[in-house]
Amino acid sequence: MMNLITAIVMASGFSKRMGLNKLLMKYNDKFLIEHTLEKISQGDYAEKIIVNQYEEIEKLTDNFKVVINENAHKGQSESIKLGVKSSEKCDGYMFFVADQPLINQKDIEKLIRVFRENKDFIVIPKYKEKRGNPVIYPSLYKEEILRLEGDKGGKSIIKSSNKIKYVEVEENTLFDIDNKDDFNKLLMRKGHNE
Repeated sequence: MMNLITAIVMASGFSKRMGLNKLLMKYNDKFLIEHTLEKISQGDYAEKIIVNQYEEIEKLTDNFKVVINENAHKGQSESIKLGVKSSEKCDGYMFFVADQPLINQKDIEKLIRVFRENKDFIVIPKYKEKRGNPVIYPSLYKEEILRLEGDKGGKSIIKSSNKIKYVEVEENTLFDIDNKDDFNKLLMRKGHNE
């Protein structure tokens, strides 16, 4: 039987370091977030959920279940918990951040494949020594996820787990946009989104 994975996109941050909503900045004639959503839409998931606080982003999410985050100020853990609470029963939660426009479809599929072979393991992408997203958490961590607080995300769960699989991915997959320098680097990489 196929293992069912729920894709959860966390898109309710405040982009403080950017000074404006980075997800609505344009790259290759699309909003940053659209690149991520398109890649996820190509995959096979039990459900696709986006946790969001912006009307403009909601308009871009045709085939996603939209969950409104009214407590985004409480930190990243709020998005994570809302996504999990909104999910139907599944084998794992695959958490995407919305600011990785170069994420590679083959890498996403590779992570899912590793999870399907090891569904009690947290699956984390890495390039050399750098780790990033999307991370897949088995549903057996659901209660721990729902106890998360503040802006830590799932790092505390990863630290206390001895069941982790690291999967080597392309450097571009982990490239995320935190500030204007990152965005300028992205513009210089134009054409590397294939």
